[in-house]
Amino acid sequence: MTDRGTDDALIKRGRATNEHGLGVFRLIHSVVKNWSLVKELSRRELTDQHAAQVAGGIWLFLHPVTLFFVFAFLFTAVFRVRIGDGGPSDYLIYLFAGLAPWLLTADVIARSPSILFANQTIVKKVLFPTEVLIAKTVASALFVQAILFLTVIGYIIIVRGIYNPMFLMLPILFAMHVLLLWGLALLLSSLTPYFRDVSEFVRVFVTINVYLMPVMYLPSMLPGKMQYALMLNPFSHLIWCYQDVLYFGRFEHPYAWVVLLIMASVVLASGSYVFTRLRHHFANVL
Repeated sequence: MTDRGTDDALIKRGRATNEHGLGVFRLIHSVVKNWSLVKELSRRELTDQHAAQVAGGIWLFLHPVTLFFVFAFLFTAVFRVRIGDGGPSDYLIYLFAGLAPWLLTADVIARSPSILFANQTIVKKVLFPTEVLIAKTVASALFVQAILFLTVIGYIIIVRGIYNPMFLMLPILFAMHVLLLWGLALLLSSLTPYFRDVSEFVRVFVTINVYLMPVMYLPSMLPGKMQYALMLNPFSHLIWCYQDVLYFGRFEHPYAWVVLLIMASVVLASGSYVFTRLRHHFANVL
C-alpha cells in the first residue's frame, strides 16, 4: 500500500496520522488553498438564514444598524451616561469602540462549539478539510459584524470631523483579532465533541463577560480592587486596543497591545495544536 493509502486507512480507522509541529501554517495553507470553498460556504450560511423571508439579505444590514441606534438611544437619552467633555456623542464613541469588537468576538465564540455537530455529514467524509468549516464560520461572522464596524467608524468621522491617524493601526489590530478568533474557534470546536458542557459554559461566558470589561463604563468608575479584575480579564486588553484606535486616538494602553499579541499567538498555537491532533477522531465521537 502506498503512503497515501496508508494515511487514508489510518484516518478511516480513527487513528491520527503523524503530523509534526503545531499545525498553524498547515491549517492556514489549507484554508488559502480552499478559499473558494470557504467563500461559497460562507455565502450559503448568510443567505440561508433569511432565504424564506421577504426582506432576505437586507436583515444582515438592518440588525447591526438597528443595534447601533437602540444602544445610542438607551445610553444617551434614557440613562444619560456621560464621559469626557464631548457630551452624548463622546460616550457613544467610547461605547461602540468596545462593543463592536466584543460582539464580533462573542458571535464567533458562540457559534464555534456547534460547528462540527451542525456539519456531521460533511465531517464524516474522510477527505473533506474540516478546517474549512471553521474558516467559513469565522468569515461569515466577520462579514456581518463588519457592517457594525463600518457604521461606528463612519459615525466617528462625522462627529469628530477629522481623520484619526490611529486608524492606520486598525489593519494590524484587526489582523491580531482575526488570528485570536481563528484560534478560539479551532479550540472550542475541537473540544466540544469530547466535552459537551463546553457549549453551556460558552453561553454563560458570552452573556456575562460584556459586563466584566470596560465597555459600558470607565475603569475609574470601579473601586480600586475591582479595577485589577479588569486587568485579569484577557478580553479587556482587546477592548483597550480598539479604544486606543477609535476613541483615544493614541496609545493610551500600550501594554494592552503586547498582551493582545501574546494572547492571540498562544491561543492560535493552542487551537491549531489541539485541532490537528483531534480532527481525525471527530467522525467517531460525533
